[in-house]
Amino acid sequence: MNPKITEVTIEKLVAGGEGLGFVDGKAVFVPGTLPGETVSVRLAQQRKDFDRGTLVGVTVRSAGRQDPPCALSGICGGCDWLHITYDEQLAQKAAILREAFRRAGRFSWDQITVHPGPPLGYRSRVQVHRDREGRLGFMAAGSARIVPVNACPISDPAVNGVFAQPSLAPGDLGRFTVWGHGVTTAVEGADDERDLEAVVAGKKVAFSVGCFFQSNLTVLAQLVPFAMEDLEGRLAADLYCGVGTFGAFLADRFQGVVLVESSSLSMSYARRNVSGDLHQFYPMSVEQWIATSASRGPFDAVVADPPRTGLSPEVRRWLCAAGPARVSYVSCNPVTLARDLGDLTRGGFVLEDVGLFDFYPQTSHIETVARLRKETKATG
Repeated sequence: MNPKITEVTIEKLVAGGEGLGFVDGKAVFVPGTLPGETVSVRLAQQRKDFDRGTLVGVTVRSAGRQDPPCALSGICGGCDWLHITYDEQLAQKAAILREAFRRAGRFSWDQITVHPGPPLGYRSRVQVHRDREGRLGFMAAGSARIVPVNACPISDPAVNGVFAQPSLAPGDLGRFTVWGHGVTTAVEGADDERDLEAVVAGKKVAFSVGCFFQSNLTVLAQLVPFAMEDLEGRLAADLYCGVGTFGAFLADRFQGVVLVESSSLSMSYARRNVSGDLHQFYPMSVEQWIATSASRGPFDAVVADPPRTGLSPEVRRWLCAAGPARVSYVSCNPVTLARDLGDLTRGGFVLEDVGLFDFYPQTSHIETVARLRKETKATG
């Protein structure tokens, strides 16, 4: 039996990028849509509390809809917002962030500064797959199938050089990372021992293709000064420090920096990027570190850049107890960010600024920096 086709009016976009509408009071999530659109939907997945649908056609079209700038739109799983104009993408990401604050954080915050980036040709780090025929590509949308790619419009030209010359990629890896920017290209499996270097806000940062490193250098150069604003003092902590990108800038502002990172490879580069006798390096999880005497500080500032899961309850409790004067929280997940900010503001911090940095145009991914200060209680 064919799945039911129904008409839905999309009310808003939600975290994750899908449109939300209702049929007979039941929520329906539909990718590839925009608020205000009336669309025909095939109900492909029906559950007790909500349905998921696939877009069949658009009856009423939003002014924010565009013809996708990629022939593989809807086929490749890499970009889910190619159908949205860039200005509208930025507006929708800010709306999703505000909604996350209200729902997951239980607080309101409307003052979000939006920092755009190049809509295309920006991505310097991608994960590439190889199919059984040896062709390179990306995972298909909603499938484990690999879509062959000749060139990717959001990727840096240096990355696209690997698609043009598959011989540059090692033949024994079915999935690998490619880094490319300017005249530099590095491929995981072939260039693992090679040192790479990027200039971020005027400072050289070393890393390797096997390390996690931000994939939009243009927007990273905007994010770093925002995260560093008003940070200065004696001792700072760089939690989930990666290769020490933030730590390298903290070292210019603090006598000592404590860097914590669970990846031994990333930590080896952090030791190179943050030089000085007074800095401390802890190759362990942040949860392990807060159980050590080194976490007692006292810290004048903390920069935290956790994974999508956000800060664990233990880390949130530590921050509220340690009480650094300032915290810069870098997040790639608006829902866990909202949850954590809610706890931190109820635990003695004041939210000062929120910046949305568009690292991934043409996708629903949202990168945010929230700046907080410790609330000072009046005396007397």
